[in-house]
Amino acid sequence: MSLASLAQTAICAVSHAHGLFLGFDLLDHAEAAAARCAIGELAARLDDWVLSVPAARNCWAIAVGSEAWLELVGTDAPRELQPFPHFEDARYPMPVTPHALFIHLRSERHDLCHQAGQLAQSILARQFVLADCTAGFRYLDSRDLTGFVDGTENPPPEERPEVALVDDDGAFNGGSYLHVQRYVHDLRNWERLPVAEQEGMVGRSKADDIEMDDAVKPAGAHIARVVIEEDGEELEIVRQSLPYGQPGAEQGLFFVSYCKTPRHFNLMLARMNARSEGEGDHLLRFSRAVSSAAYFAPPMALLRAWAG
Repeated sequence: MSLASLAQTAICAVSHAHGLFLGFDLLDHAEAAAARCAIGELAARLDDWVLSVPAARNCWAIAVGSEAWLELVGTDAPRELQPFPHFEDARYPMPVTPHALFIHLRSERHDLCHQAGQLAQSILARQFVLADCTAGFRYLDSRDLTGFVDGTENPPPEERPEVALVDDDGAFNGGSYLHVQRYVHDLRNWERLPVAEQEGMVGRSKADDIEMDDAVKPAGAHIARVVIEEDGEELEIVRQSLPYGQPGAEQGLFFVSYCKTPRHFNLMLARMNARSEGEGDHLLRFSRAVSSAAYFAPPMALLRAWAG
């Protein structure tokens, strides 16, 4: 059995036109066994949703919060499960806003994401309360609202299971460590910058997405901060982010990353925002994190076991 066959479908899937990101908190009267059973039931119903409209390529993932795992699941936890990283010397605040449960829905149709979100809220309502919901969308040719292509550094589809899925932790093999952040862009001031200055902050050309040569790439360019090599190998994550927002209101990027270890994301974020790691990411001058959280997306077998 392949590693990918053990995993939830949204983790390694290629780009979709629409996404829905939902955060649920446990109700005060919630019982752990009943909550797990509800999660298992939802997983089964979402499998039906995937099959309902094959052309829409529906897929999903359910993840448990790092700080809720003990209460919800117990002491048997993924080996590297840990809270969202905190840096005492951070340049910019990144509020940590953990939820007990995170649900990631993906489809080629927004109405089907909405349908599955309604289903999740209904099934979980006796044990959880919906605390946050953000709809994302593909913008142009997979660009961020800053105008730059997003996700260029993603591994190709055939390599994603090796990057995203745990393979050495027994019953948790096929699971994935998930980090999410909602960024609000200061597009008004960003768009006032000359394109050449924007490109220096990203590290790529805006029109055709060509990476700058290392000799001219600024140390504070986003690419310079998040592309990390160890022993000749690049540390990778699978990004499944989408833009969100409305004209005249908050707009930005809902960042989502999956990896077989939290270490890769932690190192990238440190190089972006910790003073001890050097220059810092100049993009953070124009994009601020308003929420951040860490989760673990269990393998399908564990979700099915919770259904009882």
